[in-house]
Amino acid sequence: MPPTATQNPNGYPEVLMYRPYNRDLSIGTDYNHHIYYGYARGYTHQMEHSFLMKNGLPVYAEGSGYKGDDYIGDTKIDRDDRWRLFMKAPGEVKTFINTTSPEYFSTTPMVYSDDVKYSTATGYLLGKGYSHDLKDQDLNKDQTAAIMFRAAEAYITYIEAYYEKNHKLDDKADKYWRALRTRAGIDPDYNKTIAATDMGQEKLYDWGAYSTGQLIDKTLFNIRRERRNEFIGEGYRYNDLIRWRAMDQLNGFQIEGIKLWGPMIKDYETAGLTDKLIYGKSDKENTISSPELSKYVRPYQVASTGLYYNGLNFCQAHYLSPIAESHFLITASDGETTSTSPIYQNPGWPIKANESADR
Repeated sequence: MPPTATQNPNGYPEVLMYRPYNRDLSIGTDYNHHIYYGYARGYTHQMEHSFLMKNGLPVYAEGSGYKGDDYIGDTKIDRDDRWRLFMKAPGEVKTFINTTSPEYFSTTPMVYSDDVKYSTATGYLLGKGYSHDLKDQDLNKDQTAAIMFRAAEAYITYIEAYYEKNHKLDDKADKYWRALRTRAGIDPDYNKTIAATDMGQEKLYDWGAYSTGQLIDKTLFNIRRERRNEFIGEGYRYNDLIRWRAMDQLNGFQIEGIKLWGPMIKDYETAGLTDKLIYGKSDKENTISSPELSKYVRPYQVASTGLYYNGLNFCQAHYLSPIAESHFLITASDGETTSTSPIYQNPGWPIKANESADR
């Protein structure tokens, strides 16, 4: 299931374009160097919630078989293989190549540390396409190939474009969607998923449930879900949200991570780490968000002085970038007055340089 942690993706017919590296030629990447240890990053509780069960049902649907998120490993049981493979749970193998003994992920993710390399913002550790070779992790010359384009992207692009244009799916879209689900270990019948989808639930966890502040229909949402889950950790998400205009409704949205303040806290007690979980004191002393705020870790609510302490909001002007003032001057009929330029500014942005967008 690409993208895999391989130096040579030629063996995967899905891969259409990739960038290779070679340590012997001093050509490598340091992309994995810190991230595989945490690097103050992580998948969110909201992301975990989006993945389907193997029977094709959303986690909240009756009969889904969802085991809950009291423990990180429980979220993988009978789940979409993409979540099972690409999120690293406590106790799983981290490296086993070029080492005398395998290295394992900690049973207690370091959600409380300021150590950028070894901490994780959410507790759900990233693990997609990361090498299991210790040399790749310890040296800034990782040889893992970077997959640039693969058939799955073409499949999902076709499915979404066809449905947006025709408000239905053709045989080709049906074939592509079933193939993607089959590879992910999910019941290929996407209609079963659509019938069980509750947009009232989905809107709580997925910004892609909206366009222009309005909830979209269940079929389009599940196409977007497929894209979100297929490209987990590959850097597509922000561009998709912009393209869908899916952030109008953001108003104090809180990013969350693992359910630390539940049964999982016993693991930290057993490990003698509870003294590192400091909350309710000064901003400089706090290392974790308070359980009074949520049972889930809230990485932006550790210090009240933080920029996003009160949640995420979105300025609609940021859907587009501003056109530079110099471009207006270059095209102005008199070369001096921006109002004589045939160019018009993108919505919400001033023409004058170094000024902020409208709120």
